[in-house]
Amino acid sequence: MIIMVARKLDLIYAILAGAVATGLLFNHKLGLLTDLYGTAIDLQTLGLLLMFFFVFLLSNILTDSGILGNMLVSLEKLIRDIRFVVISLPFIIGLVPAPSGAMLSAPFVQELGSKIGMKPENKLLVNYWFRHITEYLNPVYPGPILVVAILGITFKDLFLLNLPIMIFVFILGFVMYVARLKHENADLEKATRKDILVIVNGILPIIVAVMLPIFFKVNLALSVFLSVVLIMLINRINPRILKGVIRKSIKVNLFILIFSVMFFKTVLANSKAIELVSEAMVEYGFHPVLLVTIIPMVAGFVTGISIGYVGLTFPLLVPFLKSTDINLIMLAYVSGYIGILVSPAHLCFSVTQKYFGADYKKVYKKLIPSLVILLAFALLLTFLGWFRHMNQ
Repeated sequence: MIIMVARKLDLIYAILAGAVATGLLFNHKLGLLTDLYGTAIDLQTLGLLLMFFFVFLLSNILTDSGILGNMLVSLEKLIRDIRFVVISLPFIIGLVPAPSGAMLSAPFVQELGSKIGMKPENKLLVNYWFRHITEYLNPVYPGPILVVAILGITFKDLFLLNLPIMIFVFILGFVMYVARLKHENADLEKATRKDILVIVNGILPIIVAVMLPIFFKVNLALSVFLSVVLIMLINRINPRILKGVIRKSIKVNLFILIFSVMFFKTVLANSKAIELVSEAMVEYGFHPVLLVTIIPMVAGFVTGISIGYVGLTFPLLVPFLKSTDINLIMLAYVSGYIGILVSPAHLCFSVTQKYFGADYKKVYKKLIPSLVILLAFALLLTFLGWFRHMNQ
């Protein structure tokens, strides 16, 4: 499947082809139709599709209503250190999923970066790095949603697993790309009480969507739906604008992709392919750490999106990821994401590279050392078994 994607075949077709090939190779031909029907009526699959719809609905309401834009303006007034101002917009934009979302914050970073003498490559890296920090555990992103659905773990577990990664990524990015920038106060108005309220208004729905599943075990789809209702009530958004926003939030191709992933997962399970392949991998001496590092990383590089490497590789790696060492889930997710961050197929990277006029070689020269450090940190956490010790 990875080879098919590398040859520019649509990810949907690649996953469906993988499911059919699995059925044929593992003597599960007749079971394919049964699995297709079973996936179509499966409550988990239907709930997952509903969840994605609510996620895009929330994202579009925040952007189209101007709530996100107003929050960013107020945030700039609140933060006085220009180093934190320059990373604030990419970070906040990164709280909600948006195709090529790094372009939303690029003009801001371009303008402010020019004032403090940032080179094009530094502008790209600051914008790119801080745009993607929360995707390691943010439940309004497709990657974490799909991980929870495929592995059957709780979002709380995924959140706690990847929380030290997110914190480390923030610190690492600040040290590598921001700390040495010119340190001065931004030339902006002082924040007022109204600005604080505007910021809280913008962040509140994200907090609700994140915290309800963690502390109250609320269904993810329901928690995001409640966030949508909350933001509409607080801001008195006219229900009539919902028609356009709802239409914009129905992403048919993405819904088909999600369905394809769940179908592939069902075929792998019912054909016994997972057990047979995993037994073969163990028999041939492949260490689980090696498998969950390399396979997602390659898939991430080829697809350029988190839903791509999670959907392609996590169903196959289920026996290893659901083993006694739950830390492997964190390692697999980080490895895949590292593949994404260096992938030219990642729209945020390719589009902003052209926007900033940054040199590819210079960008990679600064980006790859950070990713090597990140992988080393993830491997260290895995070998220390920090999550397992934390829960003892």
